[in-house]
Amino acid sequence: MANKLLAEVPVTQDPQQLVLITRDAVFSRWGALADQARANAKGLLALDIDAVWTEQIETFVEFLAAWVEVDPARGGYREARRRVEAAITGRKNLRDFPAWQQQRLGAPPSSLDGARVSVLADPQRRDVHLLRRYRLAVGEQLDAIGVVKRCGGNPDQFVPIVNIAFAEWLSRAREQAPLLLKQLLHACRDVGIAQVVRGDLPCVSPLPFDASVLIPSRWQTVLYELGIAADPQRWGEQAVRPLLNRLDEPYPYVACLVADGDRMGAILDGMASADCHRTISRALAKFPQEARRIVEQEHLGSLVYAGGDDVLAFVPLPRALACAQALKNAFSSIMIDACIGQSAGPTLSIGIGIGHIMDGMGDLLALGRRAERLAKRDEAEGDRGRDRNGLGIVIDKRSGGTLRWRARWDDWNENPVGRLLNDAALLGERLSTKKVHEIGTALRRFPDPGPGLDGSWTLVLLHDVRRTIKRSETGEAAPSPPQLGLELDEATEYAVAHARIDGWVRRMLIAKVFAQAEPKPDRSQRVA
Repeated sequence: MANKLLAEVPVTQDPQQLVLITRDAVFSRWGALADQARANAKGLLALDIDAVWTEQIETFVEFLAAWVEVDPARGGYREARRRVEAAITGRKNLRDFPAWQQQRLGAPPSSLDGARVSVLADPQRRDVHLLRRYRLAVGEQLDAIGVVKRCGGNPDQFVPIVNIAFAEWLSRAREQAPLLLKQLLHACRDVGIAQVVRGDLPCVSPLPFDASVLIPSRWQTVLYELGIAADPQRWGEQAVRPLLNRLDEPYPYVACLVADGDRMGAILDGMASADCHRTISRALAKFPQEARRIVEQEHLGSLVYAGGDDVLAFVPLPRALACAQALKNAFSSIMIDACIGQSAGPTLSIGIGIGHIMDGMGDLLALGRRAERLAKRDEAEGDRGRDRNGLGIVIDKRSGGTLRWRARWDDWNENPVGRLLNDAALLGERLSTKKVHEIGTALRRFPDPGPGLDGSWTLVLLHDVRRTIKRSETGEAAPSPPQLGLELDEATEYAVAHARIDGWVRRMLIAKVFAQAEPKPDRSQRVA
């Protein structure tokens, strides 16, 4: 749902009256949602929360409105829109920050952000059935807003991150080991594993239960949290292990994809009339629908949010690059017709943050946001006119630190995704990861670029890299630097050569992660 409304009203309509009616509708709907969630969570709530609940709910929604006259003598629609946006911005900058008037002395803050006091009862007084239904961890605390989010709907509609991360693996399992997957599905149903009721999502269809059961180290926790009395190890060995023995264990990382249109503000500021603005808005309204189809139906992901030129989604790692490419193509196709007359249509920058499935949702989202900022602009590149229209990737490995890589969508013959996928294929066939690490280690032994380092250092560095690549480890001819997407020009300055090789190493290590995430063939087929 859009959180910003821009309307053109006739002079006979009192704008203040219209704003008050809209405000009442917003608060009425929000209040109804909160009341329903409170009723759903009754057995989890403390008894003394009436005042705290009311204050937290009533102060949550911020409603701002401004209006100006569209006067042709004062710049018409364009100037009117500028003035009304300035009024809203000015009010936001003067936001009120009143202190909380209602507190529960001794009660802990919310576990999510600590901003508000918890409204939950002491852990030992919480309804056990509701704890399991809403998947509250022992000792977890929620404020009123958290209760609305957690208990406002059917908890089975939420797709666990692990189901999204393993969606590609499960899709392969359905093709390569259908009977073993069916046995697992029956075992989950019989023992009472939490269901995921989202029949509309292809990522859920192979296994509509919490896919955490595919992680042996999680068997005990999953069954304990659900209050299942069965022996976790015995159940897992009988229900899950046969499938894991047939296929390699799924890669435990997931992608948080964040996309944002470039220079949309400048384009909207250039609209000379409300009709032009409506044309852009109608085009932007098409993109979220297309984004949902691309993410959920084509690439086994789950859309968190899509509005205007913004997209936030979680997708399985093997599908992340293709999903980003499809979103970029769809945005360009939709916007190109709407922006006729503009010198340059808007582009879409997309960040892919990759983290472990056991990382918190907030941490994964932060990775996605960080990748989006990288896609917009790489501070290391400086101001070279290469900002925006980018693909940024940030990987936070539990062992190996953080990797980052950026390309513009017009790099690599306008196919940076193809370059990465080709790199991933090379790593699996003709180039060992060991060589990539050797080159990276050797690069660190060379001096950092700086004054006084002439072209002789370039020759030494390139000779060392060529020697490492050429060395055959399999008896087959090693790929050439051009085949590896590595430019080794002896005429370049040392600083340029150093930066290119450093970028290549980072790109290959990123490609390695995508290669590792690709589900492997059936073990029985590999043996054959």
